[in-house]
Amino acid sequence: MTRVRPTWPDLPPFVQQAIEREAAGRVVSWMSHDGGFSPSWALTLVTTAGRIFVKVAGPEQPGAGRMHRGEAAKAALLPDGVPAPRFRWIHELPDRDTSAAVQEAGAERVWVVVAFDVVPGRSLRTTPWDLGDLDLLGRLALRIAEHEVGSCEVFPSAADQPWPQPALLAGEPPAGLATYDPWLSANLEQVADLASPARQAEAFAGDRLVHNDLRADNALVVVQDGREEGVAVDWPHAQSGAAFLDLAGILPSVAATGGPAPHEALGRIQFPPETEEDAVTVWVAVRTCYFVWSSLQDPPPGIPHLRAFQRAQGDATLAWLRQRLGLTPA
Repeated sequence: MTRVRPTWPDLPPFVQQAIEREAAGRVVSWMSHDGGFSPSWALTLVTTAGRIFVKVAGPEQPGAGRMHRGEAAKAALLPDGVPAPRFRWIHELPDRDTSAAVQEAGAERVWVVVAFDVVPGRSLRTTPWDLGDLDLLGRLALRIAEHEVGSCEVFPSAADQPWPQPALLAGEPPAGLATYDPWLSANLEQVADLASPARQAEAFAGDRLVHNDLRADNALVVVQDGREEGVAVDWPHAQSGAAFLDLAGILPSVAATGGPAPHEALGRIQFPPETEEDAVTVWVAVRTCYFVWSSLQDPPPGIPHLRAFQRAQGDATLAWLRQRLGLTPA
């Protein structure tokens, strides 16, 4: 998951000046945050008015720009008490590239900058996984789920957004599927039925806040009242849904990065008491298909390491699915 992001000096001067105007202070030092899966800027800036964290997407990164807009809308409406950095502002400005090629293309080209408070925390210890930090990440998932948001335009319902990958995988299995556990190829129709849109809608329905992309690299550890707690960052995918979804979501990434297998991690921290086991199994089937199908696609521009991470999570989630179905030893 290592990547080197562009830095403050890589920004055009007019973008730097716009950020300084919004921040009401001149930048005197900066730190770039490498890693993650976005090709855009992620910077902690020290200005004459204080510290600020900014994400910047350039005109060549329209996907990142859309995510920044979505994150700004969601972050601005997070309920009080959600363990997340405070949203500051979003600013968009037109690109100043007047080259002939750009003019001929005709598409609107903009820079998108979104700003948050700086979180004074550390990264989770994952090489190797610190079990105390794993427990902390699990508690963070449950704390997020304590907040009610209901379904709305900003936080759409997980029940209304079915994952298409189970049907895609079963309808036209990619050639690379043979590189996975052969059990999946032999049981694709059954897995796709288990992960059908109707089953997803029933399993994922709820009115709890769901981060929907919670992993170790989307969390920081801070000290509050003398105790370490987690703070979740990067909220562009947030939605409403069942209370178990974020806790289930962290487990494949933990296993894929050398931590305990999902069923072992659940011996340390449990799902909310109202969680239905069948709903979790539907989720595991859905995410198995998502990771397997995604890992076999061409890498997206600028993120060549994403498919390998999806592959590792696909292996982990497939093993978890078989374990939940009683087809392998626990």
